[in-house]
Formats: sequence, structure tokens, C-alpha cells
Amino acid sequence: MAVSVSYPGVYIQEVPSGSRAIAAVPTSIAAFIGYTARGPVDEARQVFSFADFERAFGGLDLDSDLSYAVSHFFLNGGGTAWIVRVAEGAQAASVSLEAANGSVTLVAEASSEGVWGNNLILSVDYATADPVNSFNLTVAELGERNGRLVALRTETHRNLSMNDLAPTYAIAAVNAASDLIRLTDGGLAGTINASSTSGETLTNADVTGLTADTRRLNVSIDGGPSTEIRLFDAANDLADVAALRARLEQRINAIDGVTGVTVTNTAGVLSVVSGSSGRQSSVILRNAASQNAAAVLGLGTVNGGHEIAGARETRPVASGTTGDRIPDFSALGLSLNDPVNIHLVNLTAAGAVSGAAIATVTVLLNPVPASLGAARAQIQAGLAASGLPGFAGARVEIVDDTLVLIPAQASVPGQGFDCDGAGAAELGLTGGAAAPDNTFIRNIAAWQPGIGLSAGSQQAGTPGSDGAPPAADATFIGDRTAKTGTFALEDADLFNILLYPGTHSIPVLAAGVAYAEERRSMLIVDIDPNVDTLTEARDWVNDAANTSLKSNNAVAYFPRIRLSDPLQNGRLRSFPNSGLMAGLWARTDGARGIWKAPAGIEAGLRGVQALDYVLTDQENGVLNPLGLNCIRSFPVFGTVSWGARTLVGADARASEWKYVPVRRVALFIEESLYRGTQFAVFEPNDEPLWAQIRLAVGSFLQNMFRQGAFQGATPREAFFVKCDSSTTTQADIDLGIVNIHVGFAPLKPAEFVVISIQQIAGQSQV
Repeated sequence: MAVSVSYPGVYIQEVPSGSRAIAAVPTSIAAFIGYTARGPVDEARQVFSFADFERAFGGLDLDSDLSYAVSHFFLNGGGTAWIVRVAEGAQAASVSLEAANGSVTLVAEASSEGVWGNNLILSVDYATADPVNSFNLTVAELGERNGRLVALRTETHRNLSMNDLAPTYAIAAVNAASDLIRLTDGGLAGTINASSTSGETLTNADVTGLTADTRRLNVSIDGGPSTEIRLFDAANDLADVAALRARLEQRINAIDGVTGVTVTNTAGVLSVVSGSSGRQSSVILRNAASQNAAAVLGLGTVNGGHEIAGARETRPVASGTTGDRIPDFSALGLSLNDPVNIHLVNLTAAGAVSGAAIATVTVLLNPVPASLGAARAQIQAGLAASGLPGFAGARVEIVDDTLVLIPAQASVPGQGFDCDGAGAAELGLTGGAAAPDNTFIRNIAAWQPGIGLSAGSQQAGTPGSDGAPPAADATFIGDRTAKTGTFALEDADLFNILLYPGTHSIPVLAAGVAYAEERRSMLIVDIDPNVDTLTEARDWVNDAANTSLKSNNAVAYFPRIRLSDPLQNGRLRSFPNSGLMAGLWARTDGARGIWKAPAGIEAGLRGVQALDYVLTDQENGVLNPLGLNCIRSFPVFGTVSWGARTLVGADARASEWKYVPVRRVALFIEESLYRGTQFAVFEPNDEPLWAQIRLAVGSFLQNMFRQGAFQGATPREAFFVKCDSSTTTQADIDLGIVNIHVGFAPLKPAEFVVISIQQIAGQSQV
């Protein structure tokens, strides 16, 4: 924009240069579609090494040609790959978590299909910022390391709520953050009205002592906005606690959208009760920003108050055995050496003890504990000293004046602690307290998806299954709307090489050809493993049934390759060649450029020890003119790629896309320009824009020319870019179109080196 001048002096303005740099896209990102030992189904996952693949998909598997192809890809120079696992019958492990009333409140499912989910364990505790209403969920994946069962991965999701209006709503919070599980709400309805009870026993003097500086508090009802209310206006007109109760009830119900709230007064203890029940029911009292009365009245948890949310009863039961609440430890009648007998037991689905105790540890209280914390420490030390499975790694915690005993999570699923003895009874570990301190419940140590039995608050779930290699073509092809099969790659931003390792179904490969053309990539076809002679290879490439594979973007190689199989003690085994060839393409791109044919004596195939069929020069001469590339073995050079034609590369077709590097260079230019010219969209369609386009595209092609990508001695001979009034007419402009014409002179491989030799005839001088 022009500078707005006002005073005499020098003004500076920055003027856009109009220069736009077009970045070259990667050229050798492979996309593999097929069966793997484990991993997510119908989901594109990016890997950067075979180690990444092993972690996500389980490594080599005898039923998975894809797993070997990925190994061959990285062995031969590949650097980046997308993996789409397809399987039939794959299932994620799941388990149901119950609330205290025995109804299902949450269903936890492993984040992806497979038996790996059967190794998950989930535990719940109430050691949160609000232990009365919220909970923590810990998820661990167990595995064996050096003969011991250890947690390979662990997640803890804290301060969760079952209130779907809360920012920490369990389903939303866990599903957004967890790599291990997905939660589903069990739909359990809440039945209680939320309340907030004061932490002080108020007197009339407390009420009359309120002043203009202590007359406000902050209120939120049922998830509504926080609103500050005044208990009185200029002067305190409240005569007693009864008057305060009535005023508080009246002012809260005067808030927009709030109705039915009641305030009770029980011997000076005020309780604000929501007018609605259910999981969204809540009463939250906070300090006011100024003139705060909440602290004086003991209202709100920060001031010692006690709040119960409607969602409280729908949270899952805490892991382990939770004792009754002990608000006044000094009132207990503990004696020296009172026993706390802790039994490791099997639990029924109702949480009752099933059969005799598996093992018992007795802790004698000595000295007599002076606090609940001291009692916790003695019990914890006794369990640790026992050295017994289930006890040695057990935890003893204090949550909201309550002792919680949790068996070691590595114990057998379905086990829990049962307690008896005089010390256990005094510490609330046998139950029997009166409301509201009757919090006793006996539960399992952890939930186990898939193979966990119904016990405690766990309902048996669905075992995880890895599924089986798919037999149906539709599984490979998939559905675009559902993003399954091939169309899972809709979530992959870019790939250049598409592979279905070991798959030779023509409908699948034909669908792959169409998708490769759509995504500006190449498909490497694995031919039928039964095609293992020259005659069969010639018949395959000439077969009318394979016509749908004859595409500019499709390539095939013959014969199959033989490598040692680590899963069969190094025995040579025949493999499809697509993964290995994709790795060679990547290596050639990095070393020489995409314009270099991935063939020749420097195109060695790493790891190959033999071929299914050894071709002669004459046999090679039969297949090459048909567009079927050959893999050859030569002395010194070893096994190499010895062909660079697409499946439309037959001499009879005379296709301009006969050669692999020519087609790949064109796709590379198309993809780079597609992404690099987005700046032109919605720009004014006239010469300034056209000049920008010419400069950007011309600079991109000039850089390729300098790298040796084109035929020709000068840029004029190598490429052209046209974008002006001759390519974009007024009619085009009226339709919103700008036309860019790009031409390039491709480098074509020297397939046939012809050497002419002649004798120099002897000459005589006359």
C-alpha cells in the first residue's frame, strides 16, 4: 500500500518482490497395503525404519508378505513408508467398568485391534484434587522383560469427571490423549442432586458479623456460568443463620436460568442443593473476587466445604479395597499389637470373597499409630516386608480420610484384598460405618481388557484378536467414505510408490492402478507367484485379463527373488519383489535423481541370494519389448534390476510414457507444481500474476535443469513455461481460469548400447 505522508522526512515501505519459491516434493515415499501380525486396521501409519514397523505392526510374520516387503524396502535404501494394515476378524480387546451400584459406567477398548490389548491393565483411584467427585485412570501395557512382567507403556489421566459438561469429562479427555485405549460412556444415569455443604458450624454471631467487605460469593449451578451474588446490599440486615439460609436460597434462584435450588440449615451447617438430579447436576461455590463472604462462612471446597456432584455416583469404583471414612482418628479405640489381617482372595462378580484365602499377611500395629498416616505407613511396611506375590508390590494410600489397599497389579486378575482383625475393624477396613462415612467396598486391583473375568467391578469383555489375512478383494480395495483398505491412504498427505506385497488379484491391482493415477504415484505390481518361467511370464503380460493393469503408472518385474528367511533359520525363500524394488527406486533417487532409471549395474539388489528363474540375454529380449522388466544376475555385479519400462512400455504401443524415469519425472513435476502454485488461487488474473507464475515455475524447472534432469544443452532446449494472454484468453479470465503450459525434454535411458567396429583397411602409397 502507498505510504501515508504527513510530515517532511524520509518514509520506508517494503514492497513485495513477487518471487515465489516452489519446493520439490519427496519422490520415494512408499505406501504398503496388506496383512501384518498386529497393529491398527484400516489406518495409515507412517514409519521411518523397520524398527518403527516392528513396534507398530509386530515385525516379520510368515503370513505377512507385507512385513518382508517393508524389510526389503528399508534394506535397499527406502527411508519413509506408510503402512495400511488390512485383516479379517480383527477385534479390539475391551472391558466394562462398574460404578458402586454394580451398573456399567465405562467401557474401555484397546486403541487398535489385536491380542496386544489383552495385555493392558486399568486401575482407578480417587487421589485427585477433588477426591469426592473425580477419579484418576491409569492404563499400562504389560510385557515380559528378562523373565519379569513389567509395564512397557503407562498413561495416567487425572482428575476425570463423569459429567459430560465438565472440561475433564472422562470420555473426551482420555480419548483425546490416550495412545492405549478408547472409552465409551456406559450411559449410567445419575440419581442424586448435587450439593455443597459448609465446612463451618455457623452461629448467629457469625452472620451478624458480616460486613460490606464480606457479603459476596461466587456461585455456579449445574454447569452454568459463575455468577457473583450479594447476601445483602449496603448494610447487613441478616439477623441469624435462618435469615442467611433464606437469603442465600433467594439470591441463588434469582440467577438467570437457575430454579429449584434449596438451602438447608442443620444445626448451623448450611447445605446448598441443586434443583436437578443427574450427572450434570453440580453446585460449585467459590471465593468472590472482592468482598468475599465464602471464607467466613466456610463455603466451597477451598474453604473446607464439602461438595458432592451428581456425577459422583457414576464414576467407576476405585481399585483395591477402600475402607470406611475416618473423619476423627482420635476417636478410634486402637490398642498395641492390634492385628490387621490382609488376605489375598478371589472375588466374585458381586465383589464377595470366593473360596479360601490364597495368602495372608498380618500386620501388628506397634506402636499404636497416632494418625491415619502412621497406620498407613505400618501397613505398607508390613506388606513390603512379606515378599509375597500380590503383597510386596501392593500400595496403601489415604484418600479423603480413607485407607485404600491395592494389590500389586501383576497379581492374577480377579484378585483383591479382604481384611479382618481388631486393627482392621478400627481402621474401617471391614466396613460397617454409618452414613455418610460408609465408603467401604472390596474391588479387584485392576481391570484387564479382553481376558479378564467378571470379578469385583469388572465385567468380562471381548478378547482382542489380530484377525487373519484377508481373503476378500473388497477388504484390500476398501471404501472411500469409510477410509478403509486402500482408501485409508486418504489420510496420508503424500506417497509416490504404491504396493500390495504378495497380492496378485487383478481387481485389487486394477483398483490400485486407478488410485495411483489419482494420487500421482506409481504402482509396482507383484505378479502371480505361479508365474515362474519365461513362457508363463510372456503369457501373463499378454493376457487380456490383465489389460486393466496396462497403465502409465504401473510397473512389474520378473522373476521373484529369493532371500534368507530369519523366521525359518535362514532358509532361502521366494518373495515378491515390489518392496525391494521400491527401496531401489528410493536409493537411486537419493544417489542420482528421479530422472535416473532404477536399473543397470549400479542398481544392485541388496540381500538377494537367488532368483526364481535365471534369465538369459535372449529370454530378456523376449520380455523387455513387452514392457515387463527383468531382474538379472551377473558375475561381479550380482543381482541387479535390468529394466526400466512401465506396463505400457511395449514397443508395439509406442507410448510416450514408455520409461519409468520419464513417467516419474512428470509425476514429480505435476505434484510439485500442484502444491507450489496454490498461491495463485484467487489472485487477480492478469499479467502481474502470470509473471509471478512464470518466474516461480521457471525457477523450479531451471533448478532441475542445473541438476541434469532434462535433455538439452540450454534451458531453452530443456523446458518452457508459458502463462500469458496467449494461454489465458479473456474467455478464460471470465471463467476464473488461468492456464499454465509447461513442457520439458525428458532424459530417456540408454537401453541398447550399439558399438560399431570396423577395420581400417591398409593403404598403399602410389
